[in-house]
Parts: sequence; C-alpha cells; structure tokens
Amino acid sequence: MVSSISSKPPLDAQFSSPIFLEKFLAKRSWEPGWLADFRKDSWEKLIAIPESKLKDEMWRFSPKSRLGFSNCMNLSDLSVQPILKSPSDVNLYFNTFDQTILKSPEKFNNLHQFKNPGLGSDQTFLLGCCYAESGFKLHVDKGLHLKEPLLCNHQAPSNNESLFQICSISLEPFTELTLIEFFESGEEKSSGILSNLCNIELSEGSRLNRIIIQKVNLSSTFNHLENVHLEKNSEFTNISIQLGGAQSRIESKGIISGEGSSFNNFSISLGQNEQLFDQRTVQHHIHPNSKSNLLFKNALLGNSKSIFSGLIKVDQKAKNTDAYQTNRNLLLSEHAEADSLPGLEILANEVKCSHGATTSKIDKQELFYLQSRGIPTKIAEKLIVMGFFDEVIREANTDDSVELLRNQISNFF
Repeated sequence: MVSSISSKPPLDAQFSSPIFLEKFLAKRSWEPGWLADFRKDSWEKLIAIPESKLKDEMWRFSPKSRLGFSNCMNLSDLSVQPILKSPSDVNLYFNTFDQTILKSPEKFNNLHQFKNPGLGSDQTFLLGCCYAESGFKLHVDKGLHLKEPLLCNHQAPSNNESLFQICSISLEPFTELTLIEFFESGEEKSSGILSNLCNIELSEGSRLNRIIIQKVNLSSTFNHLENVHLEKNSEFTNISIQLGGAQSRIESKGIISGEGSSFNNFSISLGQNEQLFDQRTVQHHIHPNSKSNLLFKNALLGNSKSIFSGLIKVDQKAKNTDAYQTNRNLLLSEHAEADSLPGLEILANEVKCSHGATTSKIDKQELFYLQSRGIPTKIAEKLIVMGFFDEVIREANTDDSVELLRNQISNFF
C-alpha cells in the first residue's frame, strides 16, 4: 500500500489520494514492477511538494488557477493512444506507450532518468509520471535518413477528464528525420486537460526536425513539458504552432551538451477571446562551440494574453557559444496583453549572446493602406498577421512543411 507522508492539505484531493493511486495501479497491474515503483515514487514526490514551491517566480504574470486540475479530477476512461504513421519499409521503432509497455517494456526502462524541465510545473510533471497512460516511443537506428515525415495525431480528453502522456524520442548517431505532431480535440466544446511530457535524446551527428500543431478546442487546457538533450554535432529544429486551448503552459529546455550542436526553437501563438499562452524556455549551453536560436512570436486578438519567460544559460566551460533569444508580440486589440521576461546567465568568456523582446500594436497606416485597396478589414488583418509569422514559417525544412503551416494559420481566421 502507498502511505501518506504529509498531513498538509493535498495539492489535488483526488490525484493525491492513496486510495485513488491504488485503484489506478490495480487497473494497470499488467505493467512491469519497475514501472509501478516509478509511479509510486513519483506520487511520493508529488505530495511532498512544499506549498511555497507552487507560488514562486516561475509563475510570474500567470493566473496559475487557470492551469490547475481541480475541474478535471478524473482520468480519461478511454486511455486514448496517439495515431501513428510511418513508412513501413524503414528500420525504426515507433509505437504507442501502452503497446511499448506491453510488448517491449525495456524501451521505456530509462524512465527514472526522465527529468522535469524545472520551469515551474513540478506538479504537472509528477502527475504525468504517476498517471501516464498514453504517449509514444520513437527510436531511430544509426545512420537512417528519412525523407518522408513521421506523423502523430494526439487527441485531448473530454467530459472534464485529464489525460497524461509520456513521449520518448531517441536518435542514434548520424540519423535524420522529420516528425509532425497534431494535438486536437475529438469534441468541439467539451473541456479536458491534455498533459504531454516529452524527452528527446539526440546522439552525435543526428538531426531532428519537428513540427507541432496544437489546436485543441477552446474549452480545453494543454500542457507540454519537454527536455531536449543534444550531443556532439547534433541539431534540433522545432516549429510549434499554438492555436487552441483555453489556456496552455509550454515548458521547453534545451540541454546543449555537445560541441558543434545546434538548438533551434521557433513558435507561433495566435490568440483570440480569453486564451492564455504561458511559455517558459531555457537554452542551456554546457560545452564549447555550440549554437542556439529561439524566436517566439505571438499575435493576440480579443482579450487573449501571452507570457514569455526565457533564459540563455552558458556554463563556464562553454566558450564560443552563439545564442539568440527573441520574443515578438503583436497586439490586435486594445484588450490583448503580452508579458515578456527574457534573460541571460553568462559564466563564460568569448561568447556571443543576445536577447530581445518587443510588443507593438497593429500598424494603422499599414492597415489603412490595405483597406484603401479595397481589402476588407478582417482580410487585411489576416494578411498582416501572416506576414508577421512568415519569419518563423520559413524555418520549415521543406516546401510541403511551409505550405502546411501557412494553411493551418490561414484556416484559423
């Protein structure tokens, strides 16, 4: 039995209940013992989180109550697994969380090394480690170069339920591929919380291009917490399109630990109504001669709000680091709001690092020019937003990817 180790009020009464945990573990009794131990250990850490940790600087500007689990205290009955698509004639492993645990559990036996990005959402991370029932495992063998992208479709839960996922990606040396992930809702208005934990390991000389398109419904909550580990001469390029969700919390940490490695993180958020986009990032350079580039762009309509907090961290040994961090915000209404907190922590000499943030309103002269050419206001605003986002879209590695991203944003209006 799991015993309670704290008499203080529980963080979330249902998920922190030992009885609830025991029922969950009984339902998953077919899992290997080491996974049950991992879940129990995560639960013990969850209920031991001090209350002070839940109200720290990492939640500055963020209405944390909107991102809690109090309204979605039941787990998804369906245990929805992602729909995966990959070429059938290539030597790689790409399977769902449950199928991997059932048939090849050793592929997940490094879960104890699965790290929290440490950017504020400790509770969400530990809940995911404890109650994950969905996700996928992707492992690519050495030297494999895929021209056709892998596809993954995730579905958010409904009926005020929570779904926790664990996704693990590992590329052996000198591999290259593109992964496109869609996060969507099966129902248009029903609320739920989808929490996605992702761990990415890139070995020497490997290259991963990833595109995320998030458009869960406007009643749902989306959490995405990830660590990306880069070894020597590896490269990670991420393009994220955030369109959906009543509120979302994105935490992304790039651990750039190999010489010659490159970490590129690009994001677009397009908000409307009361949407909240809370974005927290770290670019952590550990060894010399590495690069990172971050560009987050937010365009906000209605009463929507964005928060960006980013850090470039350069360790003492990481000479010749070349790192950039930029956050650009475009306010399309008088009531939209954007908060930016870029930061630097430089402990090495001979580095080139810079950060910047801007927030501006739509250019009235530019809008008037388009209107004077007979273009309706809504279409004129759409053209301006598409131009604002184009710098990110053009970072996609193929013409097909560029077209996909442009269509997704264009269809939003």
